[in-house]
Amino acid sequence: MIKGVKYRSEVAINRIAYAVKGAGNFARLRGAGNRPMAQVAAVMVGRNDDYMPDFADRLRSVIVWNLRHLTDEVVFVEWNPPPDRELLSPGFAEKFPQFKGYVVPNGIHRAVCLNPNLPLMEYHAKNVGIRRANARLVIATNADVAVAADAILALKRLGINDNLAWTAQRIDIHWAEGRKKEIGLGDCVRFKRINPYTMHGTGDFLMATREFWRRVRGYDENLLKHRIGCDIRGAAQMLAHGAEIRKIGNILHLAHPTSCTEGVRPHHGEYAPLDNLPYQNSDDWGLGNCREVQISERVWRLELPN
Repeated sequence: MIKGVKYRSEVAINRIAYAVKGAGNFARLRGAGNRPMAQVAAVMVGRNDDYMPDFADRLRSVIVWNLRHLTDEVVFVEWNPPPDRELLSPGFAEKFPQFKGYVVPNGIHRAVCLNPNLPLMEYHAKNVGIRRANARLVIATNADVAVAADAILALKRLGINDNLAWTAQRIDIHWAEGRKKEIGLGDCVRFKRINPYTMHGTGDFLMATREFWRRVRGYDENLLKHRIGCDIRGAAQMLAHGAEIRKIGNILHLAHPTSCTEGVRPHHGEYAPLDNLPYQNSDDWGLGNCREVQISERVWRLELPN
């Protein structure tokens, strides 16, 4: 067989196999009914800027899917919101009773960020949400990532263990800008790109019990100029504290033109190393020393102590 033809045939076979498996998992998920797991929180971060013009629509789609099938708590950290844009959190809290938001203003951002090219300290922000999640299992994930059917089914079967952590394989799926349609069967059987799995994960999914997150004190807050590799360093911290990391399944990333996997290389901060582990965050990690001032239903603004 001609080499190019053979390659295209293998690709087609792989896509068919993925579609068949995805359809089966979707059917099993639908058969199980819309019953989210008790005590699972998803922690996500973001801000109302133009990193993704339709960020709010993507976030809404992900929240609807995850609440329907998996999580019963959503913690959204709105970090360094642009002063000329409205906050996202109040609208989502009004729509979703399981949603709570924490707004981290510019003054706090300036106090912890030493890189003028980073308007959002992603992993400091995730720590804010991880610290304030109430569920027994806490997933640090992204606002444009839905947990795939196979991972949801696996999660419903697993036993909770304080010495385990879970990562997932990232599948990029086609997602048109401005799409309003909810995540459905088509998104579970077609893919744009399958990213190679690594044990440390890709920053889109790291799950552990609330107790274990608190034992390791979240992601490294000594990194004040970094973004790339902070996720890997967080998983390595869990390993350094005796965790076993397992693969739970797949996650679905709603592809967008500004993603690194699309070949775009915006400034994402310095690269976090894997030395000097385990690291040590302060007792106040996750801005635990900040006052929480309620600004609307289930939305709080954090303020530095006097």
